[in-house]
Amino acid sequence: MSRSSRGRAEWYYNHPPACTCADCTRLRRIWAAQAGQAGNDDPPGADRPAPPGRGDGAPPTPDQPSQPEKSDSIGWSSRIIAILVAALGIAAIAIWLFVFGGIYSFDRPAASAPPDTGGSPPPSDAELQAMVVAVLTEVAPTLTPAPSPTPTAAPTATATPTRPGHVIPTPSTIQVWQAPTIVATPTRQRLPTPTPAVTPLPRPTATPRPRPTATPKPTATPLRIPTATPRPHPTATPKAHQAEATAITHNSAHDRHPAWSPDGRRIAFSSRLSAGPANIHTVNADGSAVIKHTNKKFSEYEYPAWSPDGRQISFTTNHRSGGIYVMNVDDSDVITLTNTPAVYGSQTWSPDGRQIAFTSKRDGDWEIYVMNADGSGVVRLTNNHDGDWRPAWSPDGRRISFSSNRDGDSDIYAMNVDGSGVVRLTNNHDGDWWPAWSPDGRRIAFISNRDGDGGIYVMNADGSNVIQLTNNGSWLSAPAWSPDGRRITFASSDGGGDIWDTREIYVVNADGSSVIQLTNNDSRDSEPAWSTDGRRIAFSSNRDGRSDIYVMDVPP
Repeated sequence: MSRSSRGRAEWYYNHPPACTCADCTRLRRIWAAQAGQAGNDDPPGADRPAPPGRGDGAPPTPDQPSQPEKSDSIGWSSRIIAILVAALGIAAIAIWLFVFGGIYSFDRPAASAPPDTGGSPPPSDAELQAMVVAVLTEVAPTLTPAPSPTPTAAPTATATPTRPGHVIPTPSTIQVWQAPTIVATPTRQRLPTPTPAVTPLPRPTATPRPRPTATPKPTATPLRIPTATPRPHPTATPKAHQAEATAITHNSAHDRHPAWSPDGRRIAFSSRLSAGPANIHTVNADGSAVIKHTNKKFSEYEYPAWSPDGRQISFTTNHRSGGIYVMNVDDSDVITLTNTPAVYGSQTWSPDGRQIAFTSKRDGDWEIYVMNADGSGVVRLTNNHDGDWRPAWSPDGRRISFSSNRDGDSDIYAMNVDGSGVVRLTNNHDGDWWPAWSPDGRRIAFISNRDGDGGIYVMNADGSNVIQLTNNGSWLSAPAWSPDGRRITFASSDGGGDIWDTREIYVVNADGSSVIQLTNNDSRDSEPAWSTDGRRIAFSSNRDGRSDIYVMDVPP
């Protein structure tokens, strides 16, 4: 650094810009001569306005505009800003040289550390500041600055010396140097190759399965099992055997529908007065101890059936507001099992006594239903627009046989106790009805008109091996198996007279041999029922002018 530069820096930092001492005046003249500005004897920066509060407080003259007073802090702020601008300029120059000048190389070995000078003291803060200004002054002329706006003359102001011996001259115009604008050339950058996004495959959703509907459920399409052609069986000529029958009821009412108790000691029946109500009674097998269990003036209680344990009797009413009822034998309290008024037909207990099957028109057509013995859990087993009636439980309680004309003719069908597995057992155009299971569950007896006259037939439980047992009647009642399964009893007209007035009781062996006529009169003997020991048969007859209950012994 030259002496002039160093002296100028010392003056700039050690003396105020408007100092009027002898040294400052002499230096300003020297500098003006060097700069070629003979009329300006102030150093750069000396024409800055006097800071506020540095004058004597005299107001401005009328022909001179007032200027805001500034404090000494503005001078020091300007100096600091100048230093920062210089530092930024040096940094910009270094960056420019680094990028475009090639003065630095990464392959250049690192410079060795300068030797220790020993006793030289470190420069003071004032010297460091002077050195920065000197470097800036010497390097700046070598740079080609970017075009800058025309320097603007700072406003002038009249100032008053701040302290004795110092006179602040009127500042003059100063050209302000502006740092060159450095435009950095952008470098090419290699952008990373984007990774293609992986689209996840959609996960297949499971198709919900439809849940089955609740009861009633449609029955399966019955399977047509071709039945075997009935084997011609030589039926025996009925033997006339006038069995001695004893009337166990004597009254002016009509007594019908006899049913033996499981212990064989009592018989339940329905008794109806002429054009009057029908009620349920029981009587001992010898005709003693007649008990009236129901006493309704407008009731039509019919078709009594004993529970397997002999403690209850169920019965039905067949008018439009009818239902299924049950009562205890010892207290005669009647309990209604069905809550839907309708016409009801026959009903029968399951072998274990836990359920009751019955027929009803509660849904418009004759259908078969099953319910618990207490009336709960009613389930419709059949569902078609034709008639289904006369349900009969198999001895093991797993199947129910019934009659139906769903296929145009009345035939015999069988199904599971839940209504599934419907199988058509017979198939002919003349009508088969009233099925009855053998005690061992292997055969089914039924009535048919397939040979022109009504007769009793037997087939296997699967519908095979159909055998004709009788062919002597135009009207037949439901067949009933003896407890040992060896014989079948039934009622039939003999083909003469009025079939509704003349009927007789018969017994036939299960193989078709030895048909025996047990009754022989011009009355209507019908509804035969075996005792539990198989030795007697109870039936209804109007032989005495009114319908009564009779009991007779069966020949061996």
